[in-house]
Amino acid sequence: MKFIILIAAAAIVLVAVKWAFLPARRLPRHRVRHLRIRLRLRLHPGRGHSTIFELWLRWGRFAAFRRSRRSRRSMTFWQRLSAPASAYSVKLGRGHYRHGLRLPLEEHAVVKSPPRAGKTGWLARIILRYPGPVVSTTTKHDVFELTSGIRARTGPVLVFNPQGVGAVPSTFRWNPLDGCQDPQVAIRRADAFSQAVSMKGVEEGSFWSSKASDYLRAYMHAAAIEHLDFRDIVRWVMGIGATEAEDILATAAGPGRHWAAQLAELRGEANKTAQTIRMTMSRAMAFLTDPLIARSVLPAPGHGLDIRAFLNNSGTLYLIAEAQGDDSPVAPLFACLASEIRHEAALMGSQMPGRRLDPPLLLALDEVTQICPVPVPSWLADSGGKGIQIITVAHGEAQLRSRWGKDGARVILDTSGAKIWLPGVSDPDTLETASKLCGTTAVKEHGEERHTRHPVMTPEMIRQLPDGCALVIRGGLSPVIARLPMAWKDPAYKRARRAGHAIAALAPIPQAVPLPTAVPVPRTAPDPGHDRPAATPDGQDPVPAGLSATPDGVQRANGNGAPQQWPWQ
Repeated sequence: MKFIILIAAAAIVLVAVKWAFLPARRLPRHRVRHLRIRLRLRLHPGRGHSTIFELWLRWGRFAAFRRSRRSRRSMTFWQRLSAPASAYSVKLGRGHYRHGLRLPLEEHAVVKSPPRAGKTGWLARIILRYPGPVVSTTTKHDVFELTSGIRARTGPVLVFNPQGVGAVPSTFRWNPLDGCQDPQVAIRRADAFSQAVSMKGVEEGSFWSSKASDYLRAYMHAAAIEHLDFRDIVRWVMGIGATEAEDILATAAGPGRHWAAQLAELRGEANKTAQTIRMTMSRAMAFLTDPLIARSVLPAPGHGLDIRAFLNNSGTLYLIAEAQGDDSPVAPLFACLASEIRHEAALMGSQMPGRRLDPPLLLALDEVTQICPVPVPSWLADSGGKGIQIITVAHGEAQLRSRWGKDGARVILDTSGAKIWLPGVSDPDTLETASKLCGTTAVKEHGEERHTRHPVMTPEMIRQLPDGCALVIRGGLSPVIARLPMAWKDPAYKRARRAGHAIAALAPIPQAVPLPTAVPVPRTAPDPGHDRPAATPDGQDPVPAGLSATPDGVQRANGNGAPQQWPWQ
């Protein structure tokens, strides 16, 4: 009797071992349930997924170490060998049998995740351990609370939060006009402002953005030459004192005369073209209608942002803003700042060994389509070779297509080395794309003796992944299902939280430049198809009714003598 019991127990053990460690030859009747059970037990998901040998060879620390020499030229072989793996790679999570999954610092990643699926905790965990400078964009202050205390040990912690989201104070103000005396800087920043404006539903949107950039760069260059600020640019965009910029550029060196001639085109007859260009520029400057945001671009002298020092000291910058509809009011401002940081990082990297920034810069772009709409498709093409790693987070392909079109969304997918799908995605196109990228595998169906090909991961299997898991596809490798690490489970964060150091103490922001009490009053732009009021004999713009022009060129309200106020006053 005992012998029979032992044989039965051994048979049960062998069956369990075979089920756990040998891929099934037949297609499970309930594939979603079968997959979820195996993932809960940390077992191999099934046929078509990476084997344990492939995880070690292509995904583990050994694989990341073999490629670390290119991304960390400043570290010797023995330094990289003795350093933690986080010095030259990013930990994406753990695969089956708890095997670590690491991404080299030169590869980008794109994440498709619905709201409240765990992407914030996972992204914060990557920021915690990143070896170089980090720029994080988010609509909430969660990332700051989860990472700022630990990141303060690596370098300075900076916050740009013009709207005061989560009561997190900004640590600096940034004037995009600083440096625009150089025409190249003015061109670069004007492009960032105009391209960040959503042209959804506008015919030939790229044309209008380009034309708006042509005029905006001239305004920014003129304002920088005369040490003016964005309030003057708003006046010019609205058509108030527009000849001021032309007069400044007419005597400027370089392309000044050409840009002055371009600006003169806007002062002709009010037609649809000029009005559409002014509309695009005014939308790029729309953040100035908010008092808090307007003050964020008026720093006290000598208290702006030193981008080069931020990169040299491996700092962390948090760009926090609310998303209002398709766009945030600060989207053009954030896009300009992020573009300038990327440009400076690429410039610094070109002067380092290997022609790339070391340690690399991480751009953790959460809610990128709403609060920081930088040209991600073009950035991904060459940033990896410059020492800049980009992690793009979106809710699905539809969100990417709404900003960059179908081709742009495809470019993002093609140029991101790692593609990650979190559970709960409901976009059919996104799920179908992920299923096709996983490929097919040959298995037998119940009742049949021949092999037929079936998808490795069906759309419903991807959508119903267990919480905390994600499908990861990288390059030409087999798919992996990873269990994602969260920042609040990181030992370093737990220790800092117990010690009361999880959130960094921020330095007070310098006082802004005092705003004048008498400011120019915007004039309603003429409707398309109507003639613009004639200029005065001296060539200046006409003074609207109810205003009087003073010798300093500023228009003030008359009557009761009370000055008109800008929205930010």
